[in-house]
Amino acid sequence: MIRMLSIAVLLCVAGATQAKEKGSKEAVQMNSTAPVAEQIQEVEKAIGSERYSEISMEEKSAVRQALSRISTLMGEHTHISEVSPQTKTEIFNQQEKVNVILTEAHADSRLVCRRERSTGSNFPQNVCMTVAQRRKAEEAARNVMNNNQRFNNYAPTGGR
Repeated sequence: MIRMLSIAVLLCVAGATQAKEKGSKEAVQMNSTAPVAEQIQEVEKAIGSERYSEISMEEKSAVRQALSRISTLMGEHTHISEVSPQTKTEIFNQQEKVNVILTEAHADSRLVCRRERSTGSNFPQNVCMTVAQRRKAEEAARNVMNNNQRFNNYAPTGGR
């Protein structure tokens, strides 16, 4: 009984550790508590990292434009609480734009691994792709199937 209890406790500790590790890989978010310059540096570093590998060039430029707008609006101030209410609203709008883009890009950059058996083999292999790569592969397969249904290459065209 004690052995079963100790195993259960070890499994709970391992699960809690794994849950803590998952939490550390969350999307970068801008907020109103930390100094803005530090947050801008953190976002710049994050969009260049592998965590946001699936972010498009348009989204990167939109994030950089929003960050430059935030730094322009902040001027010499370090915290958002130091600026006027109208400027604060504009900064929050830009922060929200950055947060939305980074959250979506983080979700697309998530790596998903599956154990699949290749054709003619019983040995499963790990196949790892990002969410965006899986979506693109599914769309490509769907397009191939639709094109094959539209153009029936096996139907006779002549009247013999």
